[in-house]
Amino acid sequence: MKAYRLNQLMYWQPYTMLLLLSLCLSVAARAQSKLAPLPFYEQCASLREGASETLQRELAALKSADAAARAEAVKQLSKACRQQAVEPLIGLLRSEDAQVRLAAIQTLGQLGSKEAVEPLRELTGDPDWRVRLALVPALGSFKVFQAKNAVLNSIFNPNGVEVTDEDDMRVRCIAALTLNQMTDVTFSRKSMQMMSFLLRSSQSNIRQLAEQTMYALKDTRNGPSELIGILKQQNMPEMRRWACEWLGKLGIERARPALEEAAAHDAHPAVKNAAAEALAKLKGARK
Repeated sequence: MKAYRLNQLMYWQPYTMLLLLSLCLSVAARAQSKLAPLPFYEQCASLREGASETLQRELAALKSADAAARAEAVKQLSKACRQQAVEPLIGLLRSEDAQVRLAAIQTLGQLGSKEAVEPLRELTGDPDWRVRLALVPALGSFKVFQAKNAVLNSIFNPNGVEVTDEDDMRVRCIAALTLNQMTDVTFSRKSMQMMSFLLRSSQSNIRQLAEQTMYALKDTRNGPSELIGILKQQNMPEMRRWACEWLGKLGIERARPALEEAAAHDAHPAVKNAAAEALAKLKGARK
């Protein structure tokens, strides 16, 4: 898994990720953009104490009147792995310049200081979708419950409220996919269950994005296993039926034993029928 993360980091060079995502989420590219999970950061193993001449220079540049210079200084601080950089970077999270704020979020995610978790969590309700998007890999990279839980419940979870903004929906979809890439599966099951709510949106564009996300979940680390788990363990018949439907649509071959069991023995007729239909699709896919 570590090798996978390092390869992803080599591909997504620092600070090109947010630029590329901004392009993907632009109005002109919405119809063609592909939803995908974001790679996690390889955080500093530890943060060193003490100040170097270079560190002092970069910290001083954080006060520059030029936003581009401040953003560049933030980027350089991500390479230093210095404790002294954490507090000034946290202060930049409230910068009025979006470029600076996004750079600070990413760098704090890379440094990995637990002091940054709560300030980052406080931004999950930010009205700017770019901020929420940047928080997904930043918070997801921390090995603490509060950070990952913020991605699930503060960024992805619609809390029963219908999503109407397309950019907001894309951020939620990317968060769901990223949650299903985590080695910690604590958060993936709930994100999968929440997708059933988003699929029932009254807005066609939102439903389309939700469906696109479901198909992308097939290629995540946890997505197929979570659908199988819902079928086998969920008490609500409607959720079991929904899991059968999507296991068939996605052609999850390893779900065959669970689907056969449901088709033969589930207590609810609708689940039995959905399981049988899913099995028929698997047989068709096999041909």
